[in-house]
Amino acid sequence: MFKSLILSCVLFLSACASVPVAVMQGRLAPPVGQGYVVVALTLNSFDQDGANAWLRLEGSQGRADLNASILHDTITAPNKNATGKLHILSLPPGQYTAVSAVGYWRYTAAGWPQQRHEQLPIGQSFEVKAGEVIYLGEVHLALNFQSSLIISDQHERDFYALGQQYGISDTSNIKTRLLSNPVR
Repeated sequence: MFKSLILSCVLFLSACASVPVAVMQGRLAPPVGQGYVVVALTLNSFDQDGANAWLRLEGSQGRADLNASILHDTITAPNKNATGKLHILSLPPGQYTAVSAVGYWRYTAAGWPQQRHEQLPIGQSFEVKAGEVIYLGEVHLALNFQSSLIISDQHERDFYALGQQYGISDTSNIKTRLLSNPVR
């Protein structure tokens, strides 16, 4: 069951990843009638080989599961790179909710391989308007025996990465609307 969930997430994300990001005059330019959401999903874990994280966003048009792999994904930074992935998601206008973050990691106990699946609620709403680009911040998962989730403003690193990855030289049209840290 869990393997089929991972496969369906990978297929969905592969389809999302094939949509090109529109850049005009050095700025992110959402498709007509859409808005862009920029969010970083980062993680750290005892499991340096196979830990993965997902961020679920839901709205009236459906849901999107964004992913990051500890082994394969890096966000470029001027001083120190971050382990994770910077996502740009094209969405129709409307209300959305960052529902939860999910982490999967492995460890060995008494010589036996074990795996853990952590679901950390977020429950934060945000609005997307046509033609708008919003930055939600960084959602960071620490995957260990006391897993935690922290949301923070890493726009300097993430805007730098946008420049490196997509050639974004003008970030003045990106509105910062950080998600709040969940109540513990």
